[in-house]
Amino acid sequence: MKVFTACTLFLSTPEERPDRSSQTPASPDGEQPQRGRMHPHTLMGYTALLGLAMIAVAGLWADMIGECDLGAWFPADHWLAAVILGGLAGTVFALAVGSLLDYFPAFQHIELMLQSVLDMDALQWRDALAFGLLAGIPEEILFRGAMQAALGWPLTSVLFGALHALSLAYFAYATVAGALLGGLAIWSGGLWTPVAAHIAIDTILFALLIHRWRRTARGA
Repeated sequence: MKVFTACTLFLSTPEERPDRSSQTPASPDGEQPQRGRMHPHTLMGYTALLGLAMIAVAGLWADMIGECDLGAWFPADHWLAAVILGGLAGTVFALAVGSLLDYFPAFQHIELMLQSVLDMDALQWRDALAFGLLAGIPEEILFRGAMQAALGWPLTSVLFGALHALSLAYFAYATVAGALLGGLAIWSGGLWTPVAAHIAIDTILFALLIHRWRRTARGA
């Protein structure tokens, strides 16, 4: 949930941002209205604009180093198998991360940050897939398509983590995720597999965020 996490916190006002000393989520029982928080469609628009900017930067970068070859990034051979394998790898990774949410306060804090600035009541399940697509495709084109070809796998993974470093825990998570996605790009010889994995990771984790919010609302 990297792009929309960063976008949400960057675009929120200081008053909307969570108090880092507090671990109490906003109440979902209707007593505290979602007024003043960002609507998911607004965030989706900003995420789409950021994604287009990433694709443009990737195109310029790849053109400068002579690696702009869409045929190599998205080969026509065996693309469906690559997508399926990527989706499976991303699903396993996302479920593993999701299973750790209740055990690591640092991960819970990221969840609380999102709940504090995003209108959770307006979220629909389809929004999870939308955010997965908007984040997964442009990030893979930029990082695994353009940057990794020039900088290599390890450095690109670290930069990927650093550019998502909202906290030390998020830096570690994003770096590990970047290493996984970069490894899939090298192993598969293209971007179909890491793109599918990235979409699966962000979609599942965002859906988990919605599920946990609604479960809390039912228990309130």
